[in-house]
Amino acid sequence: MPTIPSTLTLHGTPSSPGGRHLRAAQPFKPGDAIAYFAEPGIAIPDAPTQALVCNSCLLPSASTQPRLCTGCKAIAYCGVACQKADWARVHKEECKVFRRVQTAAAGRPLPTPVRALVQMLLLTEKLESSTGLRLESHVEDFRQHSNGGDGGPERLEGPSWRDLELQAMGAVHYLGREANPQNVASALEAACKLQVNSFSRLDPDAGQTGLYMHPGLAMVNHSCTPSAFVQFIGRKAVLRAYRSIQKDEEVTISYIACELHRSHRQRSLKERYHFQCSCPRCKDDLDVYEVCQAYPHLDLNRLSLTPDLNIFRNAPTSGSFRSNGALQRVVDEIFLECTQPLTGMDFAERSKLLGNRWEKCEPLRKNKLYAVEPLPRVLSEASIYFTELGRFSHSLAISCFLALNCDPFQYPMPFHPFRVKGLLSVGKLISNTGQGYATGSAQRSIDEPMENKLKQIFDATDSITVAQAALMMGARWGPKAHSEEWQPYQEAVEVLKDLETIPGRSDEKKMLSLWAKGGQDLEAELFFKHAVLKPVQELASLALDIMDAEFSDQRSLVRRN
Repeated sequence: MPTIPSTLTLHGTPSSPGGRHLRAAQPFKPGDAIAYFAEPGIAIPDAPTQALVCNSCLLPSASTQPRLCTGCKAIAYCGVACQKADWARVHKEECKVFRRVQTAAAGRPLPTPVRALVQMLLLTEKLESSTGLRLESHVEDFRQHSNGGDGGPERLEGPSWRDLELQAMGAVHYLGREANPQNVASALEAACKLQVNSFSRLDPDAGQTGLYMHPGLAMVNHSCTPSAFVQFIGRKAVLRAYRSIQKDEEVTISYIACELHRSHRQRSLKERYHFQCSCPRCKDDLDVYEVCQAYPHLDLNRLSLTPDLNIFRNAPTSGSFRSNGALQRVVDEIFLECTQPLTGMDFAERSKLLGNRWEKCEPLRKNKLYAVEPLPRVLSEASIYFTELGRFSHSLAISCFLALNCDPFQYPMPFHPFRVKGLLSVGKLISNTGQGYATGSAQRSIDEPMENKLKQIFDATDSITVAQAALMMGARWGPKAHSEEWQPYQEAVEVLKDLETIPGRSDEKKMLSLWAKGGQDLEAELFFKHAVLKPVQELASLALDIMDAEFSDQRSLVRRN
């Protein structure tokens, strides 16, 4: 059952300032694995994927015919060993619940929150006794906030008290327990514990999400300028250092997307976790550029697409968002609308919504606040849109813009997972685009002048060198971003092997190898700037024009110098 790893020590009490927290038992360097949480209390895929991935190891089934539980036939396993392990862990009792659900709900899957609550009720005593950690529930805080608290009009982002009541009654019913006040109250307390102590287990590479709860990992406190981050690999969670951490220093992570604006961060933290963050980012209302400037270890960016550290330390837009109250109000108004996912929509509908969002982000574009949300999310959605249309050159230009003007400021460390995935995206896209122009198979848009500009850049670019450099950086930082088992890292390594077999490229390979060593070889640095950075910068310089041409109302185009 779950324990706190020996590389961490527990301090504080629930009633002490800051509550309980974990400190480092030894020093850690940026990118080091601080601790592995190998056996969680609860780790489940979400309901839509529970019959497609293994519910024990949480990895996608290699077989086209997953092994369904013979009892409930509702969840899948990759093999006998995983099925036996999950049966002993919790599914022996859970299986009865799924059979009751099939009878009562006409085959509809058990909702993920209710399934997690069922497991919580089955395992709570074992979880808390094995670790000595009583999990906080904040039941009264949930009840008061959901009922309006002191009359404030804040909109709830998480489940309402009524939602939690329905989850509790559903779990009690499907467990076959009497729905008396005592049982419902216990289930409500467990539901609140899950809200406060669980993590969203996101695995975009495997195409699944889910829920993860480990009492030890739940002891890590929040900061909007965290010293560490969490990655999920199967049933294992890895706590990894984002910067240097000294022995006995508290380890912090961000419970939410810390690049959000203060108003959104504070509201989310208050509604779900019931505290007000007082980290330096919140206390001084620092914008994304100011936070980036204050981060240590910026010199690690020498091995990235932004090797000039002056862009971090002297960002001309630093402080301009924080000091502009009118612009902050505009962003608060458009944020939620501009960050809703576009999945499941056809191209025409996505194009219309992207155009609407692009226009709403005009104030950020005018002020060149490219790293301030929701503008980066709109650009990311546009890049995906162009990729799916087969217009790789347009997607590439936007990906280059993100890699130079957004990602480094939002995620200052080059091994942040989002930055590494952005690098790998640039590497793959430039390879696809280069091949398309070389063979004449590139899909062209009706914007002929823009196509000509893109083609001119590619005619003067060694796309293999750019792809190889981007993939080399992705392979360099991939294990620190996630692990050597990470699918994007493994793909980068395999593609690099193929690129290195291309004949007649010994000089380019030598220069890139010298540059990747991070030394002071002037010739290698000049080669990198000319052969890699220059075309990436040229492509990025076309991104905003591409967005305008595709999504702007021609009467209100943003004029740029």
